Amino acid sequence: MKVETTITIEADLLAQADSAAKGFRNRSEVFEKALQIYLPTLNRKPEKRKLTREEEIEVLNRIGTEQREEILENLIYQADL
Repeated sequence: MKVETTITIEADLLAQADSAAKGFRNRSEVFEKALQIYLPTLNRKPEKRKLTREEEIEVLNRIGTEQREEILENLIYQADL
């Protein structure tokens, strides 16, 4: 069952939809097809990928640097007491 509705979108998106509508009967079919394709991806959980060795090292170095800075700040604060 089709339902008539009104939507508000950016003019450039509407222009793109109009351009794409050349392969369809009308603009509504473009929006319907786009939603059919896109909506299932909204509910999908992103796939987790394994980090490369270099990425793991980068993450560990970043965390280590952040913790080092925090430790130094705490030591400076304690020294002032």
